[in-house]
Amino acid sequence: MKRVIVVTLFLFGVITASSVFAQTPSFKVTWKEGVIMGLLVPPNTTKEQLKHLIYKFRQAKKEKTLAALIPPVNRLPDPYTAFMVFIFSDPKWATSEEYKRYESASINTAKGRAISRAYSNHIMAYYQYDIDDKEYGSLGFDDYGDKSAHYKKLF
Repeated sequence: MKRVIVVTLFLFGVITASSVFAQTPSFKVTWKEGVIMGLLVPPNTTKEQLKHLIYKFRQAKKEKTLAALIPPVNRLPDPYTAFMVFIFSDPKWATSEEYKRYESASINTAKGRAISRAYSNHIMAYYQYDIDDKEYGSLGFDDYGDKSAHYKKLF
């Protein structure tokens, strides 16, 4: 009986370690416009993995280790003073061209609103750190009250 318990505990430890390792998805920076950047994660990234990634950015900002994750965003003494990260799982939307199209879309026209909504709905997760030390993290995106279909505020 003791052998079974020891084996069970060993397997439980292995599963737990691999689960923790699997929580942070791989990603790459696909574009940067000033203090805003787009990241691409694999298409099969889960909501839990996205959540873990957002909290990883938060922890890295707190510990001043963001340089290990993303390039500097400004030339201030703290190169991560204020910035935004959009996270996508579809490479079509994780481009500077799509971001520029979204940014220049007028919300005063039906076409502009459609462009904004389509872009927002493809943002899988979002992290923002403001110059006044406020942080925002979410699954999905809140575009000034126009929330994406899968929006959930984390902090």
